[in-house]
Amino acid sequence: MTWRVTYWLVLAVWLLCAALDMQHIHAGLLTSYGADLTQPAWLYIATRSLDNPARFGFIRRTVGATPVITAASIFLASTATEVSQYFWPHGIFPGTFDPFDILAYAVGTGVCFAFDRD
Repeated sequence: MTWRVTYWLVLAVWLLCAALDMQHIHAGLLTSYGADLTQPAWLYIATRSLDNPARFGFIRRTVGATPVITAASIFLASTATEVSQYFWPHGIFPGTFDPFDILAYAVGTGVCFAFDRD
């Protein structure tokens, strides 16, 4: 039950941040790092099927097989998108490189990992 609530909560915050960003509304830390905290957390929960343990598809069997594989995969993929902004700011993931985004990815993924391990 808790994972299902967390799934919907982080999804709602992530979508709120996206909507604010698309409207060019700056809301401080929420718009700067809200999506960077919640998107990796949502991906972790969805990949591990923590919100619905009965779901056991291809993603769950591979990337979501263990907490370590899931956390490492999501963190590394998120970090790769951020690093690509340093070398290719107008590329596939356009934006400005911010090392604090990488910290936010680590926190979002790390909190889920810590609770999932128990």
